[in-house]
Amino acid sequence: MAYDIRLVKIVTGELIIGKFDAEADALTDVAIMQTVPTQQGVQLMILPYGYPFEQEFSGRIEAKHFLYKYSNVPQDVQDKY
Repeated sequence: MAYDIRLVKIVTGELIIGKFDAEADALTDVAIMQTVPTQQGVQLMILPYGYPFEQEFSGRIEAKHFLYKYSNVPQDVQDKY
């Protein structure tokens, strides 16, 4: 089953990714995306939102907290999620 994966920035400034639920107008199974500097450049780290207190990719963030919605999610980011 193909999910509608969305990438958004929320009002706290965090970049999150998750499965969009149109009925609830929210993202579910939310993960936070962070960049980690390395000698070669930067790497992308995807963690459960609320880590270290949340160990599973769960939770929900409603669309009223979205500040910016990215028009498309790169395929490699979707595959990593």
